[in-house]
Amino acid sequence: MTNNSDKLRGLILAALMVFSVFAGSIALSGSAAATNEGLEGEPLDSGGTFYAGQDVFVSQLNSDETYQIREVNSDDEASTLVRTLDVDTTNATFTLDGSLSDGEFVLVNDTGYAVDIQSNGHAGDVNTNTNDVSAESFEVVTQDLTAEFDEDSVGNSGGSAEVDYEISSNVRTDYYVNISAQGDLDASELNDTFNGAAVNEFSDDDTILVPGDTTYTLNFSDDDAGTYTFDAEVNDTSASDSDDIEVTDTGSADAEFSENVYTEQRGDVVNISVEMDNTDEATVQIGKESNNGYQVAADITDDNNDGVAYLEFNTYLAGNNTSDAQAGETLTAGSETTIDTITNDSSINFNSPRGDDILDAADYNLYVKSGHASGSIDGNADSRGTLSLEDPSVDSMQVWTAPEDSDIGSADAEDIPAYAQGGNLTQTDTVAQNDTVVVQVEASGFEGALVDNPTSSYTAASSTGDLFNLTFEGESVPNQGDDVIGVSDLGDDNVSVVYDDVNDVHFVVIDSWALTDSASNHESGDEYTANFTAYDDNSDLFDDDVSVTGAFDVEDAELELDANADDEIVLEAAAGQEVTGETNLAPGTDVEVTLDSDTSGDPFVKRPEATVQADGTFTAVADFSENNAGSELTADAVFGDVSSDEYDGRLVEDSGQAGTPSPNETTDTAEPMTDTAEPMTDTAEPMTDTAEPMTDPAEATDGNESEETATGGSGPGFTAALALIALIAAALLAVRRNN
Repeated sequence: MTNNSDKLRGLILAALMVFSVFAGSIALSGSAAATNEGLEGEPLDSGGTFYAGQDVFVSQLNSDETYQIREVNSDDEASTLVRTLDVDTTNATFTLDGSLSDGEFVLVNDTGYAVDIQSNGHAGDVNTNTNDVSAESFEVVTQDLTAEFDEDSVGNSGGSAEVDYEISSNVRTDYYVNISAQGDLDASELNDTFNGAAVNEFSDDDTILVPGDTTYTLNFSDDDAGTYTFDAEVNDTSASDSDDIEVTDTGSADAEFSENVYTEQRGDVVNISVEMDNTDEATVQIGKESNNGYQVAADITDDNNDGVAYLEFNTYLAGNNTSDAQAGETLTAGSETTIDTITNDSSINFNSPRGDDILDAADYNLYVKSGHASGSIDGNADSRGTLSLEDPSVDSMQVWTAPEDSDIGSADAEDIPAYAQGGNLTQTDTVAQNDTVVVQVEASGFEGALVDNPTSSYTAASSTGDLFNLTFEGESVPNQGDDVIGVSDLGDDNVSVVYDDVNDVHFVVIDSWALTDSASNHESGDEYTANFTAYDDNSDLFDDDVSVTGAFDVEDAELELDANADDEIVLEAAAGQEVTGETNLAPGTDVEVTLDSDTSGDPFVKRPEATVQADGTFTAVADFSENNAGSELTADAVFGDVSSDEYDGRLVEDSGQAGTPSPNETTDTAEPMTDTAEPMTDTAEPMTDTAEPMTDPAEATDGNESEETATGGSGPGFTAALALIALIAAALLAVRRNN
């Protein structure tokens, strides 16, 4: 039982505790207006993340209290003491090191209550709940640092003097790094190497300060050859790293053309390559206005530092230079090359609309110089060359065929010969319906007009007929005029164009169905004449119209199987059985042969495939080693909707010989029974009482089942006399058995 004295004592203690907390709160919050002047380091902040080695501070503390930093355990309670703070008046500054360099911590006051620290470092309210101090805690982690070059060595002149230097950290993005080269470069030289990126130079220490989490392009131009060690240290933590770079003497920069003379046809694209020494930057100028009436210049960069850069100069578009954008279409970057700037004279605008006045056939000056000149270099070039433009030509046409499912329309030009070598592209004058028609045109001067998208550009140009046209003339119908089909009439889905700029050849790949469906009145065997014509009316590429043609027939697709004289396919009950046939489908087409049997006890369906050869034949191979001789079957060949006639067939005994019966021969030689195989002859031994009963002559074989070629009941040697003797013998045997 509690007496009145105990109750009074409890009330007084409770009042003192409330007053103490209230008074402490007033004291901490009442001085929040003070500033952090004179304090060094980062302001500590409840809920924040800090890094080992950082100097931090807390302000607005009570000068008459002792404050501690304690670890926060897994239960979010203040636990092990790691640091007692030295409070200078109302501020405390300390370093996150030792046992305070990694983990979760909290600031507590004399009474063990957690102190909330605001983002400006000011101490705030206290948390009287000692069971959960997570809201007042802060985190300390160890910062990592990587500072490295992306190459082991670098030159000391031109573009070869540049190398990337990356500074990064996995846990921090906002920080600064002190960089030094161990005294081999002073602060000013370091800043020059960093292209002026330093935010501060420390001359006494040969050190510069740069922002972290950045990739810098360092330039070692004119620096002495040797090995340089770059030390990087985060300015407010203990994180650091170092890396070496070897600086080599590279000599003077130089650039030259890979060829002295580039020869190409008007309208085509000229591939120009530039070789560089001790640099990855150069300027190229094509033409000189005073000499050639045309010029354009470009600053280029070798992106992969292999010493070669590539340019593509479109002679069909050249001279249409009303803007830098149009000049940029005329001169484009090749592989692993960047065009940084193009210097264009907008007054040179004679080729408008494009193709109307293409660069003349002539020799044009070429100039190249190391470095980016951003302008004309004809007066101080490192090297010179010549671009020789010739008149184009239209030379020949060939017609080819390919299987219906051929992917030749999406092939690269250099892969086209492999289709022919592999039997999947065949020159022809007859195309089977279903197959692919490939029209090959040998002609130069059209690459520049088709370079962006050969198929759509080709059909569009053919549609207008300004530059060229490809048409197909079918069989004419009386009183209806010529049946002419333009390639643009077939639709882009049915046409693909593969342009071979190396050999000045292009391939137009066409679906034969699209061609015949566009014809007025197609019939099997109709002839079509392909006509490619280059025009002179709306382009000065040619002085006169010029054409090439090629003719071919389109027939209905047909399939046939080879059979014997009885129109029957005879195969052995063995592996490796060949079924052969012929077709007018394109070589390379895969045909399926169906062999179907509903024979009781031995039903089967086999579907071997065969590839059409160059001569139109095909051979399918099937395995009948698990099937029975005597089984009957039907056979046909199928490709899509096209099928052969259905043939009857059968299986015969395995001959045990390599190969199979020739389907075009009669099967007489396959009959096992011959006259000499007859068991009964006139010279047969006399019958005796102990002789075995006579079997049916038709069963007098080697013990196998009856053969297909067995003859009827009368055969060679089976005379009336012999029949009589046999009957007498049978009668005598019967009498003896009765006795």
